Amino acid sequence: MYRCFDKLDDAVIILDRDNTVARLNRSFQEIFGIDDETVRSMETEEFTTSHLARFLPKGEGADRVIEALRYRQEVSHAACRIETPDGEVRWFSFSCRMMTEEPYTGMALVRLRDITSGYSEAAWNASEVEAEVGAETIFAGIGELVPYGIWICDPDGTVLYISPSFLDLIGTTLEECRQSGWLGRTPLGDPAGVLADWGRCLDAGCRWDRELRVPGPGGEYRTILSRGGPIRDEDGRIILWAGINLDITARREAEQITAVRAAQQAVIADLGRLALAGTDLSELMNALVRAVAGHLGVKYAKVLRYLPDEDAFLLEAAVGFNETRVGKEKVEGGTDSQAGYTLLSHEPVIVEDLRTETRFTGPALLRDEGIVSGISVIIQGKRAPYGVLGAHTRTHRRFTQDDINFIQAAANILAQAIERRATEEALLASEEKFRAIAQRSFDMIYTCYHDSGIAYMSPAVTRMLGYTPEELIGRKCRDYLSPVSLPAWEEAEKKLARGEPVEGLEVEFHRKDGFVAFVELNESAILEHGKVVGVQAVGRDITERKQNEQLRRQAFSQIERNIEQFAVLGDHIRQPLQVTLGRAELIDDTETAAVIREQVERINDYIRQLDRGWVESRKVREFLRRHDLE
Repeated sequence: MYRCFDKLDDAVIILDRDNTVARLNRSFQEIFGIDDETVRSMETEEFTTSHLARFLPKGEGADRVIEALRYRQEVSHAACRIETPDGEVRWFSFSCRMMTEEPYTGMALVRLRDITSGYSEAAWNASEVEAEVGAETIFAGIGELVPYGIWICDPDGTVLYISPSFLDLIGTTLEECRQSGWLGRTPLGDPAGVLADWGRCLDAGCRWDRELRVPGPGGEYRTILSRGGPIRDEDGRIILWAGINLDITARREAEQITAVRAAQQAVIADLGRLALAGTDLSELMNALVRAVAGHLGVKYAKVLRYLPDEDAFLLEAAVGFNETRVGKEKVEGGTDSQAGYTLLSHEPVIVEDLRTETRFTGPALLRDEGIVSGISVIIQGKRAPYGVLGAHTRTHRRFTQDDINFIQAAANILAQAIERRATEEALLASEEKFRAIAQRSFDMIYTCYHDSGIAYMSPAVTRMLGYTPEELIGRKCRDYLSPVSLPAWEEAEKKLARGEPVEGLEVEFHRKDGFVAFVELNESAILEHGKVVGVQAVGRDITERKQNEQLRRQAFSQIERNIEQFAVLGDHIRQPLQVTLGRAELIDDTETAAVIREQVERINDYIRQLDRGWVESRKVREFLRRHDLE
């Protein structure tokens, strides 16, 4: 790789990754008389100090070359003057770049290309052109590329040249500026301060940097960045002052607009936080109209609530208007007012001059204040518009799309707060209705949260469990559960955790008096942001039912035992009767035998009746079982 650089006419230095000299090519060795073997592996610091610095006269790009070599800085085509060992002065184009391809990644390639002939010719051509066309023509040509051009002064501040565009702006001539100073001829808002700064720069020889507010011929103000500095000779003496006058009006206006929009966004965020914090609606409206007026730069702002039955608006909040009108003043709807026209048009409405407006009639509320310009937007409601938010000024004002966006954002916050308030009131009414029902309900109704326990308990709990609702607030229902009901309770909790309802859950609770109460629960999960956070439940006292069921089970058990006893008793009686009947047949006393047989038959009759009763009892039992009457 190194051999290919020996074929170049350019002088080349290869620096290794550790910033030591890796190689000098043939041209570098011939131009500077430095042997490659002598400096190979030498630190760059030592190489520049001991070998290269003597060929680089101070100035003329020497510092840039040495700095780039020492710190491996990327440089592209920087001109530098070099004195060769034979005393010849030559100009080189200096470049330094990092190599990125393997295996040379991290190494630096330094290249010096001889541009002496072209550089000398260009300098000579430039001097010839200057002599031919004149310095002032060159200044004019270059200066007019910059808005309001350039300026050049003598060491004492006397004007030598000012671009014609700046002279036209301030309405003067170059000769007048030479007589009284160019800043003295410039109309300034703070002439004393500007002239004092210019005097300090002339005395100290420091840079001049000042923004000037200058009125143009049409009266509009321009912001001019005037910037310059001293030009010194080889001995450090100031020989000229030179600078530019740059028009930064658009930039300053853009910065101002950006700052205004940022402040508007911040106030919208503040209003949003107020709304979310549940601030009283009237307080929020008052804060909002003050913010709109202040950050839109107008004196008047108002909230009008639409009254559909009257096709009119009620002034609910205002700034700038007479305070006694708030809550009392009504504004006509339809085309009799800007607010009415805003509702009709379904979009923001801008008025540049109310005095010449033809789309609608200005209401008395605006005419009395001498309003000229204004902007209004709709405050949306859930089913119909709530009203209109407006901002007005007594001077002519052209409102922009950004102004519309700002006031609409404020109206949207108010609309959301109004809707949230309506939702909260509806929810409160619903909750109060629920509580009224729950208070009168025979069933136990409660809400319980995982983190805070029971939040509400209906009065029926006192009849069912013996506790007052106040005694149970903040407690967990599980704390009063009988151990026998724990498995069923945990299964129900798993279903609730999945958001599934639980119906007909039968559990035992410990009463305050120590007895047990049976309760049937129907439960549903309380969800917040898709997460189960608690449970709502209705509990019915089934203690009496459970006791009746137990009694029925006991009765049926007794029936079962009786039926079985009847069957056994019949078998046990028939056997002795058969023996008795057999004995009777053996008795010689016919009359006695007949009596015995008659009595045995009577007893058999009773047993057959018992058998029929047993069969009927079984049928009844089966019937009751089929109809779940046990």
